[in-house]
Amino acid sequence: MSTNNEISGKRKEKILEAALLCFNEKGYHKTSIDDIALNGKISKGGIYYHFKSKDELFLKLFNFRLNRYTEQLKAYIQEESDPVKRIRILVQKWGLILKENEDFFKFCMEFSSMGAREKEIRKEMTSFYRSSVEIFRQIIEEGVATGEFENVDTERIARLIYFLSQGVFSTFFAVDCDFDLIEQHTFNMETILKSINESTGVQGK
Repeated sequence: MSTNNEISGKRKEKILEAALLCFNEKGYHKTSIDDIALNGKISKGGIYYHFKSKDELFLKLFNFRLNRYTEQLKAYIQEESDPVKRIRILVQKWGLILKENEDFFKFCMEFSSMGAREKEIRKEMTSFYRSSVEIFRQIIEEGVATGEFENVDTERIARLIYFLSQGVFSTFFAVDCDFDLIEQHTFNMETILKSINESTGVQGK
């Protein structure tokens, strides 16, 4: 039998997923609580029971999906200790991660665009940026320590990966693309890793 906390958690997740669809379709400013209620087949009162405002819902949605994305990323590499193999796994699994989270990355474009004006959103995007860079920095640093990678500036390489990732995502969602998102992102990753150390063996994998 489900507990009250489990039921409440499922309702909140249902609201968040409905909000994600609405924000991706209409954008933040044109989306109303009525739209989210209709999409999620839940009353406005039910939404306001869990979230005080559309602003709070917008922020909570980002945190909820960011945590899911981060856990997926960590789950793929947590059982592998060798840094080269961990990088290979990330490259090989990245397509699946992108496919499973494409709606989140689209939402991130809307979310991040508001960071230039909204202090709370800027704070959350800063956290996202730092946590993403840290994941890559740790792996690259481990590889440098074991001699698998060249003695590179791990912080700058980690930031480079983040910048290229954000660039390909924003371009993919903003223009009529002449490239495949997964293939291009994988190529970007492989090119960076090949430049760190030819022995990684990820090129063409």
